[in-house]
Amino acid sequence: MKKLVAVFFSILMFWVVSVSADLNHNHHSTNPTVIGKLGDPANVTRMIEIKTMDNRFLPSKINVKQGETIRFLVKNEGMRRHEMVIDTMENLKKHAKMMRSNPGFISDDPNYVDMLPGEQKELVWHFTESGIVNFACGYPGHFKQMRGKIYVEMK
Repeated sequence: MKKLVAVFFSILMFWVVSVSADLNHNHHSTNPTVIGKLGDPANVTRMIEIKTMDNRFLPSKINVKQGETIRFLVKNEGMRRHEMVIDTMENLKKHAKMMRSNPGFISDDPNYVDMLPGEQKELVWHFTESGIVNFACGYPGHFKQMRGKIYVEMK
């Protein structure tokens, strides 16, 4: 009986850890009322090229209009792996903290692209609200310098 109870609690603890890890994975999920939402490629209003270098984005300040759907063409011109995540600063900080403990993490969130050196990817985003939207690379040692702002002007 003691073995059965031990096995049950082991399985229960494994499940709790798995659920907790899944919740932590989603801690940086987008909040559509703050930062916008995944854009429809058929509704793209313009394309903006962004280069990731080692420890910076070029450009790091971008102006868009509320309601625009932007195709970000993100190219890694650095020597290290980089990502671009669009989110609130609070969520970007949480994401960077999580990346320090799990630097190999790759997200499938729509506000995220990850690139090896020389690789280029697209991120299509629809800006629903005016204000400032942040983006960053959360890889360990990158976050403090690899940040940018998207200034979303009111219609």
